[in-house]
Amino acid sequence: MELSEAIARLRLDAGDPDASVFTDAECRRAIARAVTRVNLDLGTRYAMGETELTPDPTEEHLELLLLAAHANLAGMRRTTSATTGISFQSGDKRVDKTKAVSSWAELWDALWQQYRGIVAALTGAVDDDSIITPRDLHPVIYSQGSRRRRCRF
Repeated sequence: MELSEAIARLRLDAGDPDASVFTDAECRRAIARAVTRVNLDLGTRYAMGETELTPDPTEEHLELLLLAAHANLAGMRRTTSATTGISFQSGDKRVDKTKAVSSWAELWDALWQQYRGIVAALTGAVDDDSIITPRDLHPVIYSQGSRRRRCRF
């Protein structure tokens, strides 16, 4: 798949078809990070070259790549918004751009939740963050009736 086509589809998903919000470099970086993430999560071997994404992803995998790239763009914009958030007032007019950070953060979180749901559906993995699986459990058994408390491992 041509990288320019993937960037165009990413821009449509991100609501930036005229490239006024995100630069080409940001879109390329977001796609590169998405390729790495999808490869880890699905066990695929996609690679991003200078002009193309190889091998051609299936439609499901492409949508997942674009979703992860969109989330990466939201994360990038969240970071830049955090450093440029301004609030000022002049007379009866007020400009407050400090809420932009939380808006980008909410979008980032929603996109990653959607991504995790799709990955779970594709892989059959359980997507439940409430289950804690402790590792290397060793029960401690106390014996009663002695003066000193002894425990066995």
